[in-house]
Amino acid sequence: MRKFVSVFLAVALVAVACCVFASAEDTNLALGKSYTTVGIYTEEGAAAPQYPDEENKSLTDGQKAAAETGYGDAAWVGFNRMDATMQTNGSIGIITVDLGAASSVSGFAIEVFEDSAAGITFPSKVEFFYSTDNETWTSAGEGTKSGEGSVAEFALTLDSAVNASYVKVEMTCGASNWVFVSEFEAFGTAGSGGTDESEAVSEAESETASSAAPAESSTAASSAGTSSTPSTSDAGIVAVVVLAVVAVIGAAVVVKKRA
Repeated sequence: MRKFVSVFLAVALVAVACCVFASAEDTNLALGKSYTTVGIYTEEGAAAPQYPDEENKSLTDGQKAAAETGYGDAAWVGFNRMDATMQTNGSIGIITVDLGAASSVSGFAIEVFEDSAAGITFPSKVEFFYSTDNETWTSAGEGTKSGEGSVAEFALTLDSAVNASYVKVEMTCGASNWVFVSEFEAFGTAGSGGTDESEAVSEAESETASSAAPAESSTAASSAGTSSTPSTSDAGIVAVVVLAVVAVIGAAVVVKKRA
């Protein structure tokens, strides 16, 4: 019985540690974040896109379309090669997400739709990028398609995590004009806001204060404060350490009683 208790404590420790670190790795950093797009199509003379981005939140709201949904589902956002900006960009639709803080990014994914009879096909190429300043971009690689039926996912898991404050996906139109997307995800561990970016904001605040322009300084500080996402990794490490101590004490008690 004592041996069983000792083994149980050790197994429990390993299981909890795996769960803690796995959850940190699997956080969707793009969830609820602001973004910009290129290629959401509005027909000439129309007041709004035919397949719009609802409230400019659909692509990072965490709401994926149902497995066998139709193209009329509001979850789908329509990118079209007839869009003027997309025409000058090699028929590539773009979603760029501001993560709010320097973060460790380990993977990407987008959910897409196909209905060839309606002129909607999967993109011929999906490539993910990351950046620290929203100006210089590095390709993380191309996404691999998975899933059967009308809904599929293009995803990429990195061999090692990269540091990024911004992430981007470029989707090249396939055989038709339309590319439909419901969600863009970026996985990893969120930053705490203690980045070069926030240091730059602090310097800007000091310079602004000395030049008697408090309004601009206040805006910068507010933006930095609301956009950063606290990291959960420290809490996870503390939990693992506490459990380790409990397991060691439990094992020691068992050994002492056996002696």
